[in-house]
Amino acid sequence: MMGYVHLVFLSTFLSVSMTSETFDAMEGEALVIKCPQWSSSVKVNWYHTDTNKIIPAEEEGSQVFSLERFLWFLPTSRQDSGNYSCVTHFPRNRTKSFNISVQVHPYKQGVCFPSQIRYPNDTGRGKIVCPTIDNYRNATIIQWYKDCKPLQGQRYFKGDKYIFINNPRKEDDGYYTCQFTYTHKRNVFNVSATRIFISKAKHSPLPPQILFPKDKGIIEVELGAALSLKCQARLGIKKQPIAVVTWDIDNIPVKHLDSSRFHEKTHFFEGREQEYYRETTLHITEIKKEDLQANFTCVAVNEMQNTKATVTLKLKAQSEDKLNHQGP
Repeated sequence: MMGYVHLVFLSTFLSVSMTSETFDAMEGEALVIKCPQWSSSVKVNWYHTDTNKIIPAEEEGSQVFSLERFLWFLPTSRQDSGNYSCVTHFPRNRTKSFNISVQVHPYKQGVCFPSQIRYPNDTGRGKIVCPTIDNYRNATIIQWYKDCKPLQGQRYFKGDKYIFINNPRKEDDGYYTCQFTYTHKRNVFNVSATRIFISKAKHSPLPPQILFPKDKGIIEVELGAALSLKCQARLGIKKQPIAVVTWDIDNIPVKHLDSSRFHEKTHFFEGREQEYYRETTLHITEIKKEDLQANFTCVAVNEMQNTKATVTLKLKAQSEDKLNHQGP
């Protein structure tokens, strides 16, 4: 970041510390953060708390800069991930700070938004407001998406900052992403923001998403040792009538294997915004050589479809050296 001015440790400067908030952003997009503790009669300074340096106003070529109650990233880079503070200065040398954590996520093929980049759900009555758009002057929404697919149909009325779903039902539940453009000094930046919508329906499935393990992952093991493989999947909104998360070994369900070395344990839980998760742990009492040639596949199923993630086992380096030394 350019043009920083040194500041002696913030802890000696601030008299009151306030709650913190986290902002998640996509790499290469514009990000504007608003300091919540502000009024036109007080002065605001922004600091990068990881380096104890002040963030100055915009200069020619600035990528990160401050302007009154706003902190600007035009555009974001992964190096911007870190901790920031906005400090308001009141009469009689009183100050208040609001701590902000920024996490910038890289784009990944096939993923329209990381799971962290979500805003709280709307009421369920049908109106979905585009999050944060008020922080960007003269922003223009160019596209709405539902679960990463362009939103189309006569049931959707599109306003300047929101969409309205006519007579929402459970199949309307899901993640709605607004993608808009923002122009600053003739430079055009993209911004995307996602929020979940939950109707008044009892439950709604979502395309099954396996959070871990990652497909084609490799796990290091030791022969003779025990191992626990966890698979966690998001299956929908609220408790699902069909919700299966299980393990296969070489395409054979663990429950059908004639071996006491393998057994599963499953539990479910609800996350934020009533998201329904199921987690199954495969316990292996003893790793054997034949396990190193096997495919361990987690399968997640709901009433919409199924998805899979497969991992393989590999000997740790020291174990492999020992095995090679011993010979066949």
